Amino acid sequence: MLNKKDVLYNAFVLLFLCGNIIITFTVIYICLDILGLGKIVEHHPTTIYTTVWMDDLIRTLYFSAITLFSVGYGDVTPFEWSRMVAIIESTVGYILPAVITAQYLRLFSPRMEKWFKMGNEDKKKK
Repeated sequence: MLNKKDVLYNAFVLLFLCGNIIITFTVIYICLDILGLGKIVEHHPTTIYTTVWMDDLIRTLYFSAITLFSVGYGDVTPFEWSRMVAIIESTVGYILPAVITAQYLRLFSPRMEKWFKMGNEDKKKK
């Protein structure tokens, strides 16, 4: 039986999973930048006055979210090894909706089976 608690729990898990993936890839991008192996470059920098580390954090967090959700505005570009990491992150972003859909279908499957059985019984009666 499907209840509201299961749906809310799965929604929370989904939100937590997406946030965790974004933060993990943000840390990877920052590490690559610190090691000089791959920089994330913003083409139209803003005039927000923040410290350098905060600007790097916001830029990489933004890039990670945009890459995961396959938006790709083009205002931020990865270079060197960051490109490979971006490819991996975008692949995860493409696979994630399929996994989410499969989980929700599994959650709704008992109810769907009941509907299909009721529909088949109605056809047999005719």
